Amino acid sequence: MTEYIYRGFKLSYSIATPDIEKTVYKADGAVTYLLTKPKSFTPVKFHTEYDTHSGAEHEIKKMLENYVDFELKSFYEMKLEKTRR
Repeated sequence: MTEYIYRGFKLSYSIATPDIEKTVYKADGAVTYLLTKPKSFTPVKFHTEYDTHSGAEHEIKKMLENYVDFELKSFYEMKLEKTRR
């Protein structure tokens, strides 16, 4: 399993090598927030399939990082909206 830190989140993923009959690499990943606050970030899991190992790795990393970017953007926009009231 590969793990790395991205913007305060721990991203982890693994890629399963296909069987002889199958030609698809299956990638599973998870996002976990590392800090204690805010509690609104819950662990999330992702899955993708691709015909090459590098393609599967690229896709799962892109999914994980895009999710973190979206959640952080939404969180800060919501926080900014609350301060404007």
